[in-house]
Amino acid sequence: MPIETNCFKIEGLDALSTTYRLFKIVGLNADGLDYYGNLQRIIRNLSYQLRAPITVHHRDGEAFLLSPLGVDPPEQLLLVGAVASLRPTNETIELAFNGDQPELDDVRVRFLQFAMQNPLFRDARLWQPGAGKPFFFRRPDRALGNLDLYEGFTPRVVPHPDGGFGVVIDLRRKLISRAALSPSITRDEANRLKGRSCLYKMGDDWFEVSLSGLSDYAVGQPSIPLDGAIVSLGDYLHSKSPKPVAAAIARLSPDGAAILYRTNGPTQRSAPAALCHLIEDTHGRAGAQSQPHTIIQPDDRHRQLNRLAKMFLGSFRIGDVELRVAPQAGLAKPKLLIVPRLLYGGDRTLEPREDGPYVDAVAEYGRQRLNMLNNSAAGFYERSTLARQLVVMPRSVHDSSGPQFLADLRAQLKAIYPAGGDYNPEVVVYDDLNGTRNFASQSRAIREAMDAERIQPGFALVIVHRYEKRARAADQLAAWVVKDFASQRQLTASVIHTDMINRGYIALRRNGQTQYVVKDSEQRRIRGYIRNVAINKILLTNGKWPFVLDTALNAEVVVGIDVKNSTAAFTLIADGGRIIRFSTKASRQKEQLLKNQVSQIVADLIRKERRYLQSAPKEIVIHRDGRAWPSEIEGLKEACEALQQEGFIASDWRLTILEISKSAPAPLRMFSVKQASGSNELAVQNPVVGSWLQVGETEGFVCTTGRPFSIPGTANPLHVRRVHGTMSIEKCLADVFDLSCLTWGRPEGAMRLPISIKLCDRSLYEEAEDVNEDEIEYGNDNVAETSR
Repeated sequence: MPIETNCFKIEGLDALSTTYRLFKIVGLNADGLDYYGNLQRIIRNLSYQLRAPITVHHRDGEAFLLSPLGVDPPEQLLLVGAVASLRPTNETIELAFNGDQPELDDVRVRFLQFAMQNPLFRDARLWQPGAGKPFFFRRPDRALGNLDLYEGFTPRVVPHPDGGFGVVIDLRRKLISRAALSPSITRDEANRLKGRSCLYKMGDDWFEVSLSGLSDYAVGQPSIPLDGAIVSLGDYLHSKSPKPVAAAIARLSPDGAAILYRTNGPTQRSAPAALCHLIEDTHGRAGAQSQPHTIIQPDDRHRQLNRLAKMFLGSFRIGDVELRVAPQAGLAKPKLLIVPRLLYGGDRTLEPREDGPYVDAVAEYGRQRLNMLNNSAAGFYERSTLARQLVVMPRSVHDSSGPQFLADLRAQLKAIYPAGGDYNPEVVVYDDLNGTRNFASQSRAIREAMDAERIQPGFALVIVHRYEKRARAADQLAAWVVKDFASQRQLTASVIHTDMINRGYIALRRNGQTQYVVKDSEQRRIRGYIRNVAINKILLTNGKWPFVLDTALNAEVVVGIDVKNSTAAFTLIADGGRIIRFSTKASRQKEQLLKNQVSQIVADLIRKERRYLQSAPKEIVIHRDGRAWPSEIEGLKEACEALQQEGFIASDWRLTILEISKSAPAPLRMFSVKQASGSNELAVQNPVVGSWLQVGETEGFVCTTGRPFSIPGTANPLHVRRVHGTMSIEKCLADVFDLSCLTWGRPEGAMRLPISIKLCDRSLYEEAEDVNEDEIEYGNDNVAETSR
C-alpha cells in the first residue's frame, strides 16, 4: 500500500539566497551548566527583540551568533550567571538553499521557519499560546459540555526525505473552559489552581499563562507602573490596546479580582480573572470525559492536514522570492523491518509465519507473544525463584478487599510464573485510619510500620492512596517509597495505588459472613490490572524477563541514557536482552550530564558485565533519550578509550551515539493510502509496524507502533538521529525496532520505545521525583493535599 507523510515540500528554493553576518560569542563558559541554556536565551530573546531569524552556529569549538545582513544585534547581553559579548568578525556567510554545505542546514531551517510563520502570526483567524507553540483557530470547533474544543496545527520546516526542505504539519487540540474565572475568585480558590494553565484573552491578543496566585489589587486599583505613574490594571489594558478596545476589556468591573501569572520567564504579571479561561488536561477530572474527542484517527488527520496546507501554507514571500508549499504531501518510499525472533523458556522460539499477508502474521505474532508465557513448555525466559517478597498495604485495604486481592495476585503469578514458587509475601500493615491521606501522613505511617518490623532485604510491593488530584502530577509518595526502601532497608520497591482495588471489589454477605469478590462489571478490567501488577510491578521489578531476542542485534552492547529532575538512568543491554543491567545516579544537572560523570558510569557498567559476554565487544551503541550533549559525547568517547586500554572492549571498537526523540513539536507521520473500493474517497490507515523512512545519511523514522496493533489515534513514528559514529542509519533503526518488540509490560501489544529507553523511563518515573523530607518530619497530616 502506498505511503504518504505529512511533509509538504517547499518549491522554489533554487532562487533563494541570504547573507548572514557572524559575531563571535565571548564570555560564556562552554563547560558551564548554563552554557547551552544561555545560547537558547540569546536566540529566543534576540529573535523576539529584533524580529529576525537569529541563530547560533558552532565552528571549530567556538560559538558564533548569526544575524541576517542589516540586522544589528547589541554588543552585550545579560544572561544567567554571565554577560555575553558579541564581537563582529567582519565575516559573512552566503547561504544558498540548493544542498551545499549540509552542516549549515540548521541555519537554513531556522531562516525558513521564521519566514514561513510570519503570515501565521498576522492571521486574524489564529492565536498562539506562546512562541514556538502550535497555532489554534479562534473559533472553537465544538462544545463539549462546559468545555470548548479548539482545533490547531503546528508547522515545522525540516529536511525533506527526497532532498531540499519541506513543512511538516501536525494537528493539535485543546480543551478550554467556556466560562472565565470568576471575578470574585477568592485567595483559597486561586491557591488551589496554582500551576494550572489558562488562556488569557487580552482583547485580540490571546496567549497561555500559568496561574500563580491572586493579586492583592483589584482590576481598578493602581498597581502597575506605566510612563512614570502607577495605574490600575484596567487603565493599563486600555492604554496598551488598539482602539476601539475589545468589548471584554471595556466591560471589566474595577472591583473584579486579578490573578497573578507567569509565562516563560520569572517575571510575575497580573490579569483580570474575568479574561482567563482554564485549560483542561485530558488526564484531569474535567477533561477526561472529553478525551476521546481529542484522539484523531488516521483518515481524519490525513484529510485535515491536506486542508490546512492549502488554507495556510500555499505560498509565502522572502524578499523578491516567492516560495510555494506543495498542496499535497508526496508519496514516500519506506522500507519494512521484520519483527524479530524471540526466545522463551525451554529454548522455545517465536517468529512470524511466512505464509499469508504479513500484517496477519504480525497480528498472530502478537497474540502468541502472550500465549507463549502461558505455555508450560515455554513460559518466561528467566526461570529462577523469587527472592524474599513483601507487601505493604494500608489498614483500610488489609481489613477489607486486601486479602482477596492478594489471593488473586498469587493465582496470577502461579499461572504465568510457576518457576518462581508460591508467592507468599510477608505483609506489613500501616495506619491510614487516623489523620488524612496526604503525603506527610502516609509516608510517616509507612515508615513507622516498617520500623516496627524486622525486615530482611528483598523486593516490596507497596500499596498507597493517591492523594494528588492534578492531571499528570508527580507522585512524590511513590518516589519517597522507592528511594527510602532502597537506601534505608535494602528493598527494591514498586508502588501501586488503591484506586483499582477499591473500584474492582465489592463486599457480599454469604452464609452470615462478609466476602469480597470482583464486581461483575469489572471482571475484565480487574483481570487485566492484576496481570499488569504481576508482570510490571513484581516480575520485572524482580528482574524476571518474559522473553529475549533470538535475532542478533547489529550492536553488541547498547546503553540507554535518560535524565529527569537531576536523576540519571542508565540501562545496559547485551546478548539480545539476556544481559540487562540498569542503574540510577543522582546528578547536579537536570538534563545535561558532565563528561566525567558519563565516562565513569558507562565504563563501570561495561566493566561489570564484561565477564558475561562471550568476547570483548566491538560495536557500542548509545541510545540517548532526547539530546546527546557535547559533554556527554566526549565522556562516552573517553569511556571507550579507557575500556579499550584495560582490555574490556575490542581494540578496533566503534562507538555510535543516537538521539531518540519521544516527542516533537511536529512529528513526521506516515499514512497507508489507497483508493477505496467503489469510491472516489481515499482509504487511509496507520502504516504497518516496522515501516521506516530515511532522511539524509544520519536520520530516520521507524514505526514501532501501527497496524495490526490497536492504538488510539494515529501512529507516531520514532525519530532516530545519529550524532556520532558510522553505523548506517538502517542498522541503527533495525536495532531500535527489534528492542521495541520486547513488549514485556504488555506482551500482546506494541511498544513505542525500545527497551533500552523504556527501562530508563521505568526507573525515572518514580525515582526521579523530588521528595520533601522535611514534610515527612514536620508536615501537617491533618491537611488534605489536593494541589501544590
